[in-house]
Amino acid sequence: MPKRPPSVPQDVYDCLIVGGGPAGLSAAIYMGRFLRTVLVLDEGRGRSSFAQINDNYLGFPEGVAVKELRELGEKQAQRFGAQFSKTRVDKMRREPDQSFVAETPEGEFRGKTVVLCAGVRDIWPPLPDVLDYVGKTLFWCITCDGFRTLNKRVVCFGFDDEGATTACQFLLYSKEVTFVYDEKTLTCSKEKMSEMEGHKIKLVKGTPCGVDGTPEKIEAVVLQDGTRVPADIMFSLLGCLPNNKLALDLGVECSRGGYVKVDQEGYTSVSGVFCAGDLSRMHSHQVVAAAHEGAEAAQTCNYWLYSGFQREAPEHPTKPELAARVRSSG
Repeated sequence: MPKRPPSVPQDVYDCLIVGGGPAGLSAAIYMGRFLRTVLVLDEGRGRSSFAQINDNYLGFPEGVAVKELRELGEKQAQRFGAQFSKTRVDKMRREPDQSFVAETPEGEFRGKTVVLCAGVRDIWPPLPDVLDYVGKTLFWCITCDGFRTLNKRVVCFGFDDEGATTACQFLLYSKEVTFVYDEKTLTCSKEKMSEMEGHKIKLVKGTPCGVDGTPEKIEAVVLQDGTRVPADIMFSLLGCLPNNKLALDLGVECSRGGYVKVDQEGYTSVSGVFCAGDLSRMHSHQVVAAAHEGAEAAQTCNYWLYSGFQREAPEHPTKPELAARVRSSG
Protein backbone atom coordinates (compact mmCIF):
# COMPACT_ATOMS: atom_id res chain seq x y z
CA MET A 1 0.00 0.00 0.00
CA PRO A 2 1.37 3.48 -0.86
CA LYS A 3 2.45 5.56 2.10
CA ARG A 4 0.66 8.80 2.87
CA PRO A 5 2.44 12.10 2.40
CA PRO A 6 4.11 13.05 5.72
CA SER A 7 2.61 16.55 5.52
CA VAL A 8 -0.94 15.30 6.23
CA PRO A 9 -1.98 16.58 9.69
CA GLN A 10 -2.98 13.84 12.09
CA ASP A 11 -5.55 15.81 14.07
CA VAL A 12 -7.74 16.76 11.11
CA TYR A 13 -8.93 14.07 8.73
CA ASP A 14 -9.45 14.79 5.07
CA CYS A 15 -12.86 13.17 5.39
CA LEU A 16 -15.24 12.03 8.09
CA ILE A 17 -17.64 9.35 6.89
CA VAL A 18 -20.72 8.88 9.07
CA GLY A 19 -22.14 5.40 8.63
CA GLY A 20 -20.43 2.09 7.93
CA GLY A 21 -22.94 0.40 5.64
CA PRO A 22 -22.33 -0.29 1.93
CA ALA A 23 -22.35 3.42 0.99
CA GLY A 24 -19.95 4.49 3.74
CA LEU A 25 -17.60 1.55 3.19
CA SER A 26 -17.52 2.14 -0.56
CA ALA A 27 -16.68 5.80 0.06
CA ALA A 28 -13.95 4.82 2.53
CA ILE A 29 -12.30 2.45 0.05
CA TYR A 30 -12.19 5.12 -2.64
CA MET A 31 -10.95 7.84 -0.29
CA GLY A 32 -8.21 5.55 1.00
CA ARG A 33 -7.06 4.80 -2.53
CA PHE A 34 -6.94 8.55 -3.17
CA LEU A 35 -4.42 8.68 -0.25
CA ARG A 36 -6.83 10.75 1.81
CA THR A 37 -6.97 10.37 5.57
CA VAL A 38 -10.43 9.08 6.38
CA LEU A 39 -12.29 8.11 9.54
CA VAL A 40 -15.50 6.07 9.43
CA LEU A 41 -17.77 6.72 12.41
CA ASP A 42 -20.29 3.93 12.86
CA GLU A 43 -22.13 2.43 15.83
CA GLY A 44 -22.87 -0.88 14.09
CA ARG A 45 -26.58 -0.51 13.48
CA GLY A 46 -28.65 -0.07 10.35
CA ARG A 47 -29.96 -2.31 7.63
CA SER A 48 -26.62 -4.01 7.06
CA SER A 49 -26.47 -5.15 10.69
CA PHE A 50 -29.31 -7.68 10.41
CA ALA A 51 -29.21 -11.38 9.55
CA GLN A 52 -30.44 -11.36 5.96
CA ILE A 53 -28.63 -12.95 3.04
CA ASN A 54 -28.13 -10.72 0.00
CA ASP A 55 -28.76 -12.76 -3.14
CA ASN A 56 -28.72 -10.02 -5.77
CA TYR A 57 -25.28 -8.42 -5.29
CA LEU A 58 -22.94 -9.22 -8.18
CA GLY A 59 -20.11 -11.67 -7.55
CA PHE A 60 -21.68 -13.93 -4.90
CA PRO A 61 -23.37 -16.84 -6.71
CA GLU A 62 -24.53 -18.40 -3.43
CA GLY A 63 -25.48 -15.06 -1.87
CA VAL A 64 -23.65 -13.29 0.93
CA ALA A 65 -24.70 -12.42 4.47
CA VAL A 66 -24.91 -8.64 4.73
CA LYS A 67 -22.92 -8.77 7.96
CA GLU A 68 -20.17 -10.63 6.12
CA LEU A 69 -20.30 -8.14 3.25
CA ARG A 70 -19.90 -5.38 5.81
CA GLU A 71 -16.91 -7.11 7.42
CA LEU A 72 -15.27 -7.63 4.03
CA GLY A 73 -15.81 -3.99 3.12
CA GLU A 74 -14.26 -2.82 6.38
CA LYS A 75 -11.17 -4.97 5.85
CA GLN A 76 -10.87 -3.69 2.29
CA ALA A 77 -11.08 -0.07 3.43
CA GLN A 78 -8.52 -0.68 6.19
CA ARG A 79 -6.17 -2.12 3.60
CA PHE A 80 -6.03 1.38 2.08
CA GLY A 81 -5.59 3.17 5.39
CA ALA A 82 -9.15 3.99 6.41
CA GLN A 83 -9.65 4.19 10.15
CA PHE A 84 -12.78 3.19 12.06
CA SER A 85 -14.37 4.29 15.31
CA LYS A 86 -17.23 2.14 16.61
CA THR A 87 -19.22 4.98 18.07
CA ARG A 88 -22.34 7.01 17.40
CA VAL A 89 -22.27 10.63 16.32
CA ASP A 90 -24.54 12.73 18.49
CA LYS A 91 -24.04 16.08 16.81
CA MET A 92 -22.09 17.81 14.06
CA ARG A 93 -21.01 21.39 13.71
CA ARG A 94 -18.93 23.56 11.42
CA GLU A 95 -16.05 25.57 12.87
CA PRO A 96 -15.02 29.11 11.86
CA ASP A 97 -12.07 27.61 9.94
CA GLN A 98 -14.69 25.70 7.85
CA SER A 99 -13.69 22.30 9.21
CA PHE A 100 -16.35 19.93 10.51
CA VAL A 101 -16.53 18.44 14.00
CA ALA A 102 -18.32 15.22 14.95
CA GLU A 103 -19.29 15.00 18.62
CA THR A 104 -19.30 11.42 19.93
CA PRO A 105 -19.17 9.62 23.30
CA GLU A 106 -15.52 8.86 22.44
CA GLY A 107 -14.65 12.53 21.97
CA GLU A 108 -14.63 14.98 19.08
CA PHE A 109 -13.30 14.23 15.61
CA ARG A 110 -12.48 16.88 13.03
CA GLY A 111 -12.50 16.66 9.25
CA LYS A 112 -12.10 18.89 6.22
CA THR A 113 -15.12 17.23 4.60
CA VAL A 114 -18.03 15.00 5.57
CA VAL A 115 -19.77 12.19 3.69
CA LEU A 116 -23.13 11.40 5.30
CA CYS A 117 -24.15 7.75 4.92
CA ALA A 118 -26.37 7.41 7.99
CA GLY A 119 -29.18 5.56 6.21
CA VAL A 120 -32.73 5.16 7.47
CA ARG A 121 -34.71 3.65 10.36
CA ASP A 122 -37.31 1.11 9.30
CA ILE A 123 -40.70 1.11 11.01
CA TRP A 124 -41.51 -2.35 12.36
CA PRO A 125 -44.82 -3.84 13.50
CA PRO A 126 -45.34 -3.87 17.31
CA LEU A 127 -44.15 -7.42 17.89
CA PRO A 128 -42.18 -8.54 20.96
CA ASP A 129 -38.43 -8.79 20.21
CA VAL A 130 -39.21 -7.80 16.65
CA LEU A 131 -35.55 -7.28 15.67
CA ASP A 132 -34.86 -10.96 16.32
CA TYR A 133 -37.02 -11.76 13.28
CA VAL A 134 -35.51 -9.22 10.89
CA GLY A 135 -33.54 -10.84 8.10
CA LYS A 136 -34.87 -14.30 9.02
CA THR A 137 -38.66 -14.28 8.72
CA LEU A 138 -39.33 -10.52 8.66
CA PHE A 139 -38.23 -8.34 5.77
CA TRP A 140 -39.01 -4.93 4.29
CA CYS A 141 -38.01 -4.95 0.61
CA ILE A 142 -39.76 -6.96 -2.10
CA THR A 143 -36.91 -6.32 -4.55
CA CYS A 144 -34.36 -7.82 -2.15
CA ASP A 145 -36.39 -10.60 -0.61
CA GLY A 146 -39.61 -11.10 -2.56
CA PHE A 147 -38.14 -14.23 -4.12
CA ARG A 148 -38.02 -15.79 -0.64
CA THR A 149 -41.84 -15.83 -0.57
CA LEU A 150 -42.12 -18.29 -3.46
CA ASN A 151 -45.06 -20.60 -2.64
CA LYS A 152 -45.14 -19.41 0.99
CA ARG A 153 -47.80 -17.79 3.14
CA VAL A 154 -47.04 -14.08 3.20
CA VAL A 155 -48.29 -11.56 5.75
CA CYS A 156 -47.81 -7.88 4.88
CA PHE A 157 -48.16 -5.14 7.48
CA GLY A 158 -49.30 -1.95 5.77
CA PHE A 159 -51.45 1.14 5.95
CA ASP A 160 -51.24 3.10 2.69
CA ASP A 161 -51.62 2.83 -1.09
CA GLU A 162 -47.94 2.11 -1.59
CA GLY A 163 -48.14 -0.83 0.79
CA ALA A 164 -51.25 -2.12 -0.96
CA THR A 165 -49.50 -1.95 -4.33
CA THR A 166 -46.55 -3.90 -2.97
CA ALA A 167 -48.88 -6.49 -1.44
CA CYS A 168 -50.36 -7.08 -4.90
CA GLN A 169 -46.87 -7.56 -6.32
CA PHE A 170 -46.29 -10.48 -3.97
CA LEU A 171 -48.86 -12.41 -6.00
CA LEU A 172 -46.07 -12.98 -8.50
CA TYR A 173 -44.55 -15.37 -5.97
CA SER A 174 -47.40 -16.58 -3.77
CA LYS A 175 -51.14 -17.24 -3.92
CA GLU A 176 -51.52 -16.77 -0.15
CA VAL A 177 -51.03 -13.10 0.70
CA THR A 178 -52.62 -11.37 3.70
CA PHE A 179 -52.66 -7.62 4.28
CA VAL A 180 -52.85 -6.79 8.01
CA TYR A 181 -53.76 -3.22 8.88
CA ASP A 182 -54.66 -1.10 11.87
CA GLU A 183 -57.91 0.74 11.24
CA LYS A 184 -56.71 3.73 13.30
CA THR A 185 -53.74 4.42 11.02
CA LEU A 186 -55.15 3.24 7.69
CA THR A 187 -54.80 5.77 4.85
CA CYS A 188 -55.20 3.28 2.02
CA SER A 189 -57.81 4.37 -0.51
CA LYS A 190 -61.01 2.43 -1.10
CA GLU A 191 -59.84 1.79 -4.65
CA LYS A 192 -56.65 0.11 -3.45
CA MET A 193 -58.50 -1.93 -0.84
CA SER A 194 -60.89 -3.10 -3.57
CA GLU A 195 -57.96 -3.89 -5.83
CA MET A 196 -56.42 -6.14 -3.20
CA GLU A 197 -59.73 -7.89 -2.63
CA GLY A 198 -60.12 -8.34 -6.37
CA HIS A 199 -56.74 -10.08 -6.45
CA LYS A 200 -57.90 -12.35 -3.62
CA ILE A 201 -55.55 -10.86 -1.04
CA LYS A 202 -57.01 -11.46 2.39
CA LEU A 203 -57.59 -8.22 4.32
CA VAL A 204 -57.35 -8.52 8.09
CA LYS A 205 -58.02 -5.67 10.50
CA GLY A 206 -56.13 -5.72 13.78
CA THR A 207 -52.92 -4.97 15.65
CA PRO A 208 -50.19 -7.64 15.75
CA CYS A 209 -48.97 -8.55 19.23
CA GLY A 210 -47.10 -11.81 18.82
CA VAL A 211 -45.78 -14.57 16.59
CA ASP A 212 -46.24 -18.33 16.85
CA GLY A 213 -42.94 -20.04 16.18
CA THR A 214 -39.30 -18.99 16.29
CA PRO A 215 -37.48 -16.17 14.49
CA GLU A 216 -36.15 -18.78 12.04
CA LYS A 217 -39.49 -20.52 11.43
CA ILE A 218 -42.90 -19.01 12.11
CA GLU A 219 -46.40 -20.47 11.84
CA ALA A 220 -48.72 -17.51 12.41
CA VAL A 221 -49.00 -13.86 13.38
CA VAL A 222 -51.17 -13.29 16.46
CA LEU A 223 -53.39 -10.19 16.73
CA GLN A 224 -54.59 -8.48 19.90
CA ASP A 225 -58.09 -9.92 19.54
CA GLY A 226 -56.67 -13.44 19.45
CA THR A 227 -56.88 -13.92 15.70
CA ARG A 228 -54.12 -16.13 14.26
CA VAL A 229 -53.03 -15.27 10.74
CA PRO A 230 -51.15 -18.21 9.16
CA ALA A 231 -47.74 -17.12 7.91
CA ASP A 232 -44.35 -18.41 6.79
CA ILE A 233 -42.82 -15.01 6.17
CA MET A 234 -43.63 -11.39 7.11
CA PHE A 235 -43.02 -8.08 5.36
CA SER A 236 -43.21 -4.67 6.97
CA LEU A 237 -44.61 -2.17 4.45
CA LEU A 238 -44.83 0.55 7.10
CA GLY A 239 -42.07 2.70 5.61
CA CYS A 240 -38.90 4.17 7.07
CA LEU A 241 -37.50 7.43 8.44
CA PRO A 242 -34.27 9.02 7.22
CA ASN A 243 -31.52 9.54 9.80
CA ASN A 244 -31.15 13.20 8.90
CA LYS A 245 -30.37 14.81 12.28
CA LEU A 246 -26.69 15.35 11.51
CA ALA A 247 -27.53 16.79 8.11
CA LEU A 248 -29.90 19.24 9.78
CA ASP A 249 -27.18 20.09 12.32
CA LEU A 250 -25.05 21.27 9.40
CA GLY A 251 -27.85 23.13 7.65
CA VAL A 252 -28.10 20.66 4.76
CA GLU A 253 -31.28 20.99 2.71
CA CYS A 254 -33.66 18.04 2.93
CA SER A 255 -36.79 17.05 1.04
CA ARG A 256 -40.28 17.22 2.49
CA GLY A 257 -39.90 13.57 3.45
CA GLY A 258 -36.65 14.31 5.27
CA TYR A 259 -34.21 12.85 2.75
CA VAL A 260 -31.01 14.76 2.03
CA LYS A 261 -31.14 16.52 -1.32
CA VAL A 262 -28.16 15.61 -3.50
CA ASP A 263 -27.21 15.80 -7.14
CA GLN A 264 -25.88 12.81 -9.09
CA GLU A 265 -22.33 13.47 -7.88
CA GLY A 266 -23.22 13.47 -4.19
CA TYR A 267 -23.12 17.22 -3.55
CA THR A 268 -25.46 18.56 -0.88
CA SER A 269 -26.53 22.17 -0.39
CA VAL A 270 -23.58 22.74 2.00
CA SER A 271 -20.09 23.03 0.56
CA GLY A 272 -17.84 20.27 1.80
CA VAL A 273 -20.73 17.99 2.82
CA PHE A 274 -21.63 15.03 0.62
CA CYS A 275 -24.21 12.29 0.97
CA ALA A 276 -24.70 8.74 -0.30
CA GLY A 277 -26.90 5.72 0.28
CA ASP A 278 -30.44 5.43 1.59
CA LEU A 279 -30.27 8.80 3.34
CA SER A 280 -30.28 10.56 -0.03
CA ARG A 281 -32.87 8.46 -1.85
CA MET A 282 -31.07 9.25 -5.08
CA HIS A 283 -31.73 5.70 -6.30
CA SER A 284 -33.66 2.69 -5.03
CA HIS A 285 -32.66 1.35 -1.62
CA GLN A 286 -30.36 -1.42 -2.84
CA VAL A 287 -26.84 -2.45 -1.79
CA VAL A 288 -25.60 -2.06 -5.34
CA ALA A 289 -27.00 1.49 -5.51
CA ALA A 290 -25.50 2.41 -2.14
CA ALA A 291 -22.07 1.15 -3.18
CA HIS A 292 -22.27 3.20 -6.38
CA GLU A 293 -23.38 6.34 -4.57
CA GLY A 294 -20.61 5.97 -1.99
CA ALA A 295 -18.02 5.64 -4.72
CA GLU A 296 -19.44 8.66 -6.55
CA ALA A 297 -19.54 10.83 -3.42
CA ALA A 298 -15.93 9.90 -2.59
CA GLN A 299 -14.72 10.85 -6.06
CA THR A 300 -16.53 14.17 -5.80
CA CYS A 301 -15.14 14.75 -2.30
CA ASN A 302 -11.64 13.98 -3.52
CA TYR A 303 -11.91 16.61 -6.25
CA TRP A 304 -13.29 19.09 -3.73
CA LEU A 305 -10.16 18.63 -1.61
CA TYR A 306 -7.73 19.60 -4.35
CA SER A 307 -5.57 22.59 -3.41
CA GLY A 308 -7.08 25.95 -4.28
CA PHE A 309 -10.59 24.70 -4.95
CA GLN A 310 -12.06 25.70 -1.61
CA ARG A 311 -11.01 29.32 -2.13
CA GLU A 312 -11.89 29.80 -5.77
CA ALA A 313 -14.32 27.26 -7.16
CA PRO A 314 -18.09 27.74 -7.30
CA GLU A 315 -20.09 25.89 -4.69
CA HIS A 316 -21.18 22.94 -6.81
CA PRO A 317 -18.88 22.58 -9.85
CA THR A 318 -18.94 19.41 -11.90
CA LYS A 319 -15.94 17.12 -11.86
CA PRO A 320 -14.77 18.16 -15.36
CA GLU A 321 -14.85 21.79 -14.21
CA LEU A 322 -12.80 20.88 -11.16
CA ALA A 323 -10.34 18.85 -13.22
CA ALA A 324 -9.87 21.79 -15.58
CA ARG A 325 -9.33 24.13 -12.63
CA VAL A 326 -6.72 21.81 -11.18
CA ARG A 327 -4.92 21.58 -14.52
CA SER A 328 -4.98 25.32 -15.05
CA SER A 329 -3.56 25.94 -11.55
CA GLY A 330 -0.61 23.66 -12.23
